Amino acid sequence: MHLIQRILALLVATWLAGCASIASKSPEIGTAPVEQVLSRQHRCSASLTLRSQALLPAQEAAICQDLAAIEQRFHQLFQTAGKPVAHDLNDSLRANIYASSDAFKRHAGAHFNMPTNNGGMYLEGLPDRPGNQAEFVANQNKDGSVLNLGHEFVHYLDGRYNLYGDFCANLHDSHDAPENCPKPAPLTPYLVWWTEGIAEYISRGDKNPKAVALALDEKRYALSDLFDTGYISNGGSPRVYSWGYLAVRFMMERHRAELEQMLSFTRRGDYPRYQALLRGWGSRFDGEFSEWLQQIQPGATSAGTAGAGADNAQAKPAH
Repeated sequence: MHLIQRILALLVATWLAGCASIASKSPEIGTAPVEQVLSRQHRCSASLTLRSQALLPAQEAAICQDLAAIEQRFHQLFQTAGKPVAHDLNDSLRANIYASSDAFKRHAGAHFNMPTNNGGMYLEGLPDRPGNQAEFVANQNKDGSVLNLGHEFVHYLDGRYNLYGDFCANLHDSHDAPENCPKPAPLTPYLVWWTEGIAEYISRGDKNPKAVALALDEKRYALSDLFDTGYISNGGSPRVYSWGYLAVRFMMERHRAELEQMLSFTRRGDYPRYQALLRGWGSRFDGEFSEWLQQIQPGATSAGTAGAGADNAQAKPAH
């Protein structure tokens, strides 16, 4: 009998130790509800609401002002004010901002069913469904600023005004949560160069010394290669974000007419024609892109943007 009791006690102790180990590895277990953690709410405008853990009133006002400037700049560039793509009902974005990186990692996975090994995510959801709420999820830096705020806000604007359909309808190779897009991935060219590049371009303007420094590196990409950039294949943070920025900035400065033709396809969801267009471009712009990379300098001014920097995210899907 004593032997049986000792065996049972050992089994119970082993089980309890296992539970403790799982709990230590899963800080999201038992997390408080999102409304309790992100208890502060502030409405910037009809299209933007802040929900935060620790933002101060002055910080909320500054965020509203900065994002209003980005929204105005976006609509000036694309003449899209009041003209979302068809069937897009995402008329507002809610920014969910945790007080720290630790709080983001502790709570965001449970609150939004998303991975937290990234610099924040824009969750578009299903924009054609009534009641769908577009969400941005991130955290404050140690200085109080919000990681990638401008970048992710541009994702919201680009998805509403330039790209038809939800994240899975766009061209990329990500099957990760929370969208869990079906496999297999479509054939290249993808849209990653554009979606991440335009978010960097509008949020940073010409003030992107990290990307410009890459432009002078001897290991430069051809523009035609960047059209095949993915999140999983042909990816990596420098290629996705810095080189995406350079590709978009070049096309905005030098080939705006071609971009407008491209956007005429993406705005109506004609992604086969988008791909055919880029395949038709081929390597036509590669030589000019290479020369342009040699010409750009930190602080140079290009048409249409001004710097409103956002920190670079990790190479994870931003939607």
